Order: sequence, then structure tokens, then C-alpha cells
Amino acid sequence: MAATLSGAGAQTGMAGSAAAGAAGGMANDVVVLGTPLTMSLGAPPAGADCATRAAALNAQGLALVVNGRTIPGTAASFACDGKGEILGTASTSIAGNGDDAARRRAAWQAAFDGFFSPAGAKTLPVAFGPATGGIATVPQFVTIRGASDRDLGLAAVWFLLVASLFVFAFFRQFGRSDDITPVAGVPMPAGYAPPYSLARFQLLWWSGIVTASYVAILTITGSMDTITIGTMALMGIVGGTSVLAAFQDRRPDDDDARRLQHAAAYAAAAAATPPDRAAMAAALEAIYPPSQGVLPDLLSDAAGYNVHRLQLLAWTGVLGVTFLYEVTRTLGMPELSPNLLALTGISNGTYFGFKMQEQQVPTPTGAAVQPASPPPVPAAIEAPQGG
Repeated sequence: MAATLSGAGAQTGMAGSAAAGAAGGMANDVVVLGTPLTMSLGAPPAGADCATRAAALNAQGLALVVNGRTIPGTAASFACDGKGEILGTASTSIAGNGDDAARRRAAWQAAFDGFFSPAGAKTLPVAFGPATGGIATVPQFVTIRGASDRDLGLAAVWFLLVASLFVFAFFRQFGRSDDITPVAGVPMPAGYAPPYSLARFQLLWWSGIVTASYVAILTITGSMDTITIGTMALMGIVGGTSVLAAFQDRRPDDDDARRLQHAAAYAAAAAATPPDRAAMAAALEAIYPPSQGVLPDLLSDAAGYNVHRLQLLAWTGVLGVTFLYEVTRTLGMPELSPNLLALTGISNGTYFGFKMQEQQVPTPTGAAVQPASPPPVPAAIEAPQGG
């Protein structure tokens, strides 16, 4: 019994009988998910009418069965071709929103064990069977892939564009701390660049990953309902940590007193004859801590490198890479387990707990006394440039 396979509307021949197909016959064409899949079931037994047999199959309400998994929402239709052979056709669409579309994508993922293999496609046994399970036709091997080269290329372009936007935002404007306000009487150095913020990095990191992944998945599947509960919980943990970190940066603490002590030292050095510019520069660096580079800023405070920052940065990176792997493997947002979410919460909670004890302004080394307000800087003295 000859078998044919149709992908993207074109039919190609498959050599051998149905039994040979079940034993390992392979189609030459590749079916891309989203295009109709058509298989020839061959001519009906001698003496049977093709139209009658096709009508009987249609009455059974058969669905597509791939690798032993029944794909919901893939009601097959059967008809006769010009040779008197029965053709079965079913949709392979993974697009759409709502529970039905989500169940269909989940069934394909289970059948495919992820949409992508290293070769870009997988050869799987395909048959028609009852919607409740089982098969009613002889399986035939079909080569299937999750998306066309065009869709994958377009999704990659959108992903890179969105991800680049967040990277640009981090380095250009939104990745640095903004809690340092000018101290009266102490000018902020020209071109001053505040340190990068770990909490802001984490928020932009996850916002970029989730947004870019969403756009890429939408490009391929056409589905707008792909955000999982686990993803929303993850963004809630990250957003909550950012809010708490911003609140902590703005609340009065010992750093304010140390900053005033350095301001007094700056004013004394500026009033000396001649002005002590080395002391002025040292005081300015303490009052307005400059950026030391991305990694030093993310991993340290005034006391040096901190292990709680390292653990948060490492876990954020590892989970982010894993998240992206699952997106490319399944064409969907991963449903993070309660254990992963709990570990992320513990990591963020540990970071914030230690952050409350961090010192962003170094302790003055001299015996400077904190004044009620910093003395004015002589008008003739200019602040050192840079920082």
C-alpha cells in the first residue's frame, strides 16, 4: 500500500507498504508544525468502496497520534484521491490562546520531547486514532520540525532586538544607582558615573529575558497567552527585591553620617593654604563613590567583595540561561517548579538581608567630627575633575 506525506500542501511519495512504513519507512519531505499533515492510507480492501470507507473513518472522529501521544484538537478528515486511495489530513497548528491551545502545545512537546533536536527535526511514528487514546491506522514515520527556517530567523531577529534594547538601557541609563544626592557645599565631580546596581541588573536581566522570549514565541506560534504562573511568580520575586533595595538605599542610615564627615574633611582641605587637592579628591571619592566597572560594582560595597552578591549574581545567571534553554526547546515559557521559585526567593532574601548591613561610604580614617551641616567651600576652590 503506497503512502504519501504532505507538508505545506505538497505531497511526496513514500516507498513501501504500510507495514514497511511501520517498520521504519521514512518520508522525504519535512512537515513544519502549523502546516497540514496528509498521509495516504492506501486503497481499501478488495471489494470495499473507497468513499464508504472514508466516510466511516470520518464518523469515528479520529485525531492525530504522534509518537504514541494523541494531539488534542487535531480532528482528522478522510477523502479519496484520484487513484482510489484514502487520504487522511490533520492540522499540526500550535498557534492560538486559551486552554485548548495550551494542551495542544503540551501534547506536541510530550510527543516531540521538545520541539528542537540538534538536527533541527525529528522522525516520529504518526497515525490516526480515537480522541480518547489509541490508534486506528498503521503508523508511518514522518519527519517533523517545530518551525520553519523563516519563522526561526524572524524570531531570532526580534529576540535580539528586544534583548539589545534592555542591554542598552542597562548600560546607558537604568543600570546605575540613583540614590546618591549632592551634599551641600561639596560639588559633584564633572561626568560623575554612579556604580551599577545589582538589584537593577537583576530586574533588567529578567525583564529582558521574559520580554524577548515572549516576542520570539509569539512570532513562531502566534500565541499571546504563553506567560506561565511560574514566570509571573519569578518576576514578582525579582520586582519585590528591587523595590526593597530601592527603599533601603533611600532610608537614613550611617552612610549619611559618614558622608557628612567626609564633607567636613573636604571643606577643611579646600580651606587650607594651599588647598590640599589630594585630600579633596579622596573625600570626593568617598562622598560620591564612582563606578569601578560592571562586575566590581555588582559584587562589592565600600568594604570590598561580598559573597551574598556573588551568590545572587551566579544564581540569576544560571537560572536565566536555563530559562532560555527551555524556551528554545519547547517554544514556550517554562513552568518553574515551586522548589526553583523557593530557591530564588531564598537567594534574593539572603541578598537583601545582607544588603541592609552593607556600607556604601567608607569610614573616615581621621578624627573628623560630624558637623551639623558641612561648612561652605571657598568660592575660589574648584573641585577636582573626574571621579
